[in-house]
This record gives sequence, structure tokens and C-alpha cells, in this order.
Amino acid sequence: KQWYQRRVRGPLPAFQFHFVVYLSRAHHTCYYWIFPEMNDNSLCRETYDAGLSFYSTCEAIGEEFSRLYCNKEREIYGRILSKTSHLILDPDPKVINQILHECDILLDLIWETINVGHWRDVDVFWRQLYRSICFLKSVNLSCTDRFSDAILSCDMGLIMGAPFGDELFVQELADCLCQHVSFNLTCGKEHALVKKSEVPLPFLPNRKEIPQVNTPSLEQFIDLLKPSTPFIMKNVINHWPAMKKWSPSYLIQNYGERTVPIEIGSSYTSDLWSQKLLKLKDFIETYILSHSDEVAYLAQYELFNHITKLREDITPLDYCAVSECDVVTNCWFGPEGTVSPLHHDHYQNLFCQVYGYKRFIMFDRHETCTLISTTC
Repeated sequence: KQWYQRRVRGPLPAFQFHFVVYLSRAHHTCYYWIFPEMNDNSLCRETYDAGLSFYSTCEAIGEEFSRLYCNKEREIYGRILSKTSHLILDPDPKVINQILHECDILLDLIWETINVGHWRDVDVFWRQLYRSICFLKSVNLSCTDRFSDAILSCDMGLIMGAPFGDELFVQELADCLCQHVSFNLTCGKEHALVKKSEVPLPFLPNRKEIPQVNTPSLEQFIDLLKPSTPFIMKNVINHWPAMKKWSPSYLIQNYGERTVPIEIGSSYTSDLWSQKLLKLKDFIETYILSHSDEVAYLAQYELFNHITKLREDITPLDYCAVSECDVVTNCWFGPEGTVSPLHHDHYQNLFCQVYGYKRFIMFDRHETCTLISTTC
């Protein structure tokens, strides 16, 4: 703010949502500040930190360009940064459209590269560059109040791109933009929860109910793990804000503009199974709040790394401390009728049901021979 006042000899304008981007041409690096018209100082601090993270990634990108001898891509990237820097004092729509055009050219070039051959054989730098360009595209879209398109650009970078280290600047920008547009989103209908009694139980001879325990201590939890048999822990996540806040209407109002990958089909083993990207509001309104001929499922997705604000609604459980490897947090969200086929996971699962109902049918590992068609 002080730099701006010295440069233009006047107070900082009361922009409703303004991005200031500064470029150091000597190092082809860029960082930004966001000044939202909000009283939440912590939000401003978060976005400032995000800008510093982007500054460091630009330096890393410059080094990678040299390693891969991709001069055409380096040239386009440099022009995007250079033109974006001039938007500080002159957010010219014509210049912004030129920047967006060059962003699309570079994204198309990268898209071709990352889709040639097997995904795991592609140099991770191309996915990192893809995320970086999506970020710059989002900044420029925001300068002309195209916030929905800006959020989509962030989400494409998060889904298809890759981070430089532990940076979260794209997530933080998307979260900030989403707060700006969320006030215009409303949910036209409420969702009626499926009751346990309404879900038919298949005929299973010799079935047993899974034992339940009420809020076990950490020591009790370790003892419960030793037999490698399932158990239910009750009243463990009652303190989570998600238990009171999360519902289809809440997600639409606060995160409806976010785009996520959705599985289409009642089961991933179906011949008709497919995937597509949908805005969260479209997914909920089409498949959760309405009756659709298709079944759609947001399944086994690291949603909290995508929409980081949702992390504030849950807290890590002390039970995870006993894990001998990194803890991975996935999210499932779907309508009645979604099915996960019989399968085996090679790691321990701590499943938390926040909203709705889910039935698990488990088989003892000694019954493996009766469940598969091959010889044990």
C-alpha cells in the first residue's frame, strides 16, 4: 500500500477486488498482493503469503526452462508475466485479453505434452508449469470481474497440474475468489436424508454386527487395532464443525463454483463408467437434489487439498498418530445408489461419516477363497 501511494501520489483506490502484480524482469519472476474489500486481516495475510510462494515458483520455473531447452514456452511465459505486471496502474481490458490469449496458447502446448504417452512418464515440470499458467490466467480474469472463470482456471490447475513443493497459492486464491461469489449462490431445495431403515440389507447367512465402542482412548484404540478386525467408534467426531454445517445447501452456497472430478456410473467396474469435471453446484443439483437416470459420485478424492477452506470444518484425530506412514485424507460424496465393488485396501482405514448413511459389508480375510474365482 505504501509503495502504491508513493508511486501514484495518492491513496489506494477502494477497489472491490484488486490484484497488484509486480514483475522483476531481471529474474523473470512475479509475485502479487490481493487487496479484497474485507475486514478480515488474516485473509489478507494469507493471500500475501500466497503471493510470496508464487514469487519463488517463478524462479524455479525459469531454471526448468533452461534444463528442458523449451525456448518457445519460455518466451510466451515471459510475455505473460511482463504484460501482467503492467496491470498495476492500467488494467486495460484489451491487454488482459491478449494475456488470456497467450495463456490459452501456452496451456494448449502444455496439454499436448502432458497427454503424449503415459501420464507417469511426463516430466512433472510440465504439470507444474500448467498450474502456474492457470494461476496467472485466473489473476487476469479477476481483473475484469470474471470471477467464475477465474475460479475455474484455478481448479483446472489444481486438478491437472502439480505443485512446486508444498505451495498452496492456487488453493488460497481460489478460496478467496469463491468467498467473493458465494453470496450470489443459493440452493433452491433442501435434501431429505436417506434413513438406515430405507436401505435394504442383502441376504447374508452367518452375518455378524460390527462391534461398537464409545470414544476409546488412544491406548484402547491401539488394542482394538491388533486383531485386524473392524470396529465402530461412536461420538468421536461430534466436535467437528462439519457435523453441524455440512449439507448440500451449505456446499452450494459456499463452494458451488468450485469444479471437481466426478465419476459417472453406479460402480467403477461398470462398462458405462466414465469421469467428467463438474461444478459442485451442478453436481449437487443434478445428482443429489434431483432424481437422475445416471449415478454420479465424487469418490476417493483429496478434496481438502483442493478446497482448503473445508479443512477448517474438521480436525485431525489423535488416532492417526499411530500410523507408520503418511496419512492420506480422501472424500466421498454421492447420492443414494452409489456402490463401491468388493475390494481390499493395503492400508488401515479410519472412515468418518459426516452426513447421510453408508453401509459396509465386510468379509473375513480367511474367506478370500470363497470370494474370488481363482485358486488360493
